[in-house]
Amino acid sequence: MIKQTRPTPANGHPSRAPDIAMILLNNSGMGGTERRFAQVYERLRRRGVSIALAVNESLLAGLTRTGALKPDGMPELVLKERIGWVASYAMGSAGGEEADADGRATPVRLKSALAFGLRKMDYLLACLSVGWWLLRRRPKLLHLVLGGAYVVLPLQLAGWAPPAVVSVVATGLREMVGSALGLRLYRQALRLARVVDALSEPIRDALVQEGVAPERIRVSAGSCVDTTRFHPASVKRPWVVFVGRLIPEKNPALFVGACALVHDRVPAARFFVLGGGPLRPDLVVLVQRHGLEGCTEVSWCDHVETVLGEALVFVSLQRTDNYPSQALLEAMACGAAVVATDVGVTWKLVDETVGLRVEAKPGSVADAVIRLLNNPAQATAMGQRGRERVMQHHSMDAYLDYLERVYKSAC
Repeated sequence: MIKQTRPTPANGHPSRAPDIAMILLNNSGMGGTERRFAQVYERLRRRGVSIALAVNESLLAGLTRTGALKPDGMPELVLKERIGWVASYAMGSAGGEEADADGRATPVRLKSALAFGLRKMDYLLACLSVGWWLLRRRPKLLHLVLGGAYVVLPLQLAGWAPPAVVSVVATGLREMVGSALGLRLYRQALRLARVVDALSEPIRDALVQEGVAPERIRVSAGSCVDTTRFHPASVKRPWVVFVGRLIPEKNPALFVGACALVHDRVPAARFFVLGGGPLRPDLVVLVQRHGLEGCTEVSWCDHVETVLGEALVFVSLQRTDNYPSQALLEAMACGAAVVATDVGVTWKLVDETVGLRVEAKPGSVADAVIRLLNNPAQATAMGQRGRERVMQHHSMDAYLDYLERVYKSAC
């Protein structure tokens, strides 16, 4: 990679064109992917890589609030979300905070779905802003993450865009993009990419099935976690935590159902459902239905590491694969023992030394959680081994080395 050779001005932006422009967009929420690449951007800058960041304003607010982006790493381009703000004001914030007075979540879901569609119209405006920015700055390479793959398409189709790396973080593209139109556009972005970065081998296989040529795909050896930020607390508590986007793929309703069974047998346990998304109002109703209001928190947490650090057990219940879930890696870095659905290549992260793999059934999940809560010494030892595994196989430096090789091959 070409490193910065000129001093950075007071505004934090390089005086010359960046070698790489990372375009990280998502105006419908924030999850592990967004946090991961914000941290990757910052660490690449610290390495001296000439890189600039474009991000939408709501995502920027979340990334700075959670500490994923530091004040000295502010993006060069911040995309406004005028349509999205109007939609949120008129229909309520994304995800729906509460069910209605009778406990019905359906009206909130409908409002959320309509607001989601309106917010995506901001991508049309972003095409103009990003296109003009790229034509002015003329980077040598684009790194497109999530919605970034959409807004560069017009420039690519016109033949005016530099080569692009597209990062893919899920085996199911439809679940990742959220709509049929989005899926068609994303497939076009994959066809135009010079290199496609896949987070795991199953994702690589899914991309080949989508028609992406195998020689254009690169697979990282692992993900990355900031283990200085995510670390165990001095005391572990009987806390059982779920972290992630509240969408069907993550199975949060299964978690709440299992918590009801755990509560009957381990009354001292406390449960956390931390995240935002369209299923949130349903989960609030489900918690009330099971009588778990006094011991269960359903909320967003800016600094999730404060909860994970004290938690004895972390539960990951994805339907297709838990590898390499960012939330799961962060929980392991915090020394939590893991209960995970036995799907995909979850076994690459979760074996009998760090946790328990189970069927996607409330009883199976509950039995595993109860076993760990009733054996805190065993759970603590599993958590320690899990942290060691993350530090060995999912270090930030190893991931940055991989990404720099991807950039070099794409150029």
